Amino acid sequence: PQTPAQRGRSAARTVAKSAMLSLLQLASLFATGLVTPSQLTTLISSSLRPSSYLATSPAAARRVADACAELEATAPPPLWPRDLRRLDGSWRLIYSSALAGPQPPSPLDGLPAPPAALLAAVESAPFAPLGGGVQQNVDVFKRRIVNVVELSPWPTGSLGGLLSSAPGPLGQASKQLQAARVVLELDHSFSADGDGSDGARRAAAGSTISLTLEEVRRELEGAAGGGDDALAMVPRASSYSLPPPLRPLASGKFATTYLSGSLRISRAVPPLPSAPAELRVFVREGGGDEGATWQEEEDARTAAAEEEAAAAAAAGADAVEAEGGEGGAVEEQEDGLYFDEVPD
Repeated sequence: PQTPAQRGRSAARTVAKSAMLSLLQLASLFATGLVTPSQLTTLISSSLRPSSYLATSPAAARRVADACAELEATAPPPLWPRDLRRLDGSWRLIYSSALAGPQPPSPLDGLPAPPAALLAAVESAPFAPLGGGVQQNVDVFKRRIVNVVELSPWPTGSLGGLLSSAPGPLGQASKQLQAARVVLELDHSFSADGDGSDGARRAAAGSTISLTLEEVRRELEGAAGGGDDALAMVPRASSYSLPPPLRPLASGKFATTYLSGSLRISRAVPPLPSAPAELRVFVREGGGDEGATWQEEEDARTAAAEEEAAAAAAAGADAVEAEGGEGGAVEEQEDGLYFDEVPD
């Protein structure tokens, strides 16, 4: 077995190799003059720690940001609501500047990367997002966005192993939670530039989406345990709806700056111009279907409204007919005759 010093040197060599690989990939990107979505995803993969959203170093995170800017410059941003249906579907988050770690000013890029042991400790902390475990489901027609986040409910890694060896209920609970995960569904409503939420519909107004968190659903998966331990008292699922007065506090805006059939780049719109703006990169799950066009969405909305109006009219007609039938029967009974009792 390796000594702690040997393991530290091995981790440092791995980080150095990853950094060199990302440098070579970035050089090849800029040598061609064009950054493609596949090249960006490859760069991101080599710039993050395995199964993590943490960047290998601040310089690696900056290289990803530069490559995103290069890709954004290759095409104009989408415009809502004309291109809104291209958002529809499931997307997987592959990069977030908020999860990648601190990014100091560029003159400090030459500083050494954080110790591997420190990064591992951050990754094994409770409720740290699991790498690749953030998915975003967009339903454009219903105006819903659900962020599905997978978290570890208990420390993992060396700290988790230490806790698992503790005596009593603490050790027992830690063992049961080592393979567990918490799945959070953050259910948002959303509106988009030009979709009529401000009273006016325009075909190509802008690329900003406004999100409002309305409900949080939680599920505990993979936890081992019997029916008589402390963990059995923890509900496996729960949900919480935010009261309307609190929802403005859980809202935000994101601008989609690049959108293709397979990749999407979005940037947070900070409440203050001087505040940092989170950078997010998503890849589409299940192929490159971009959804319908703006006109097709308008047609779908019109058809749905017509169907709803027709159903309401049919229900009203049935109600009137039922009332008329009952009234006729009463009148017939008052005359003392039914139709089949009228004499010839």
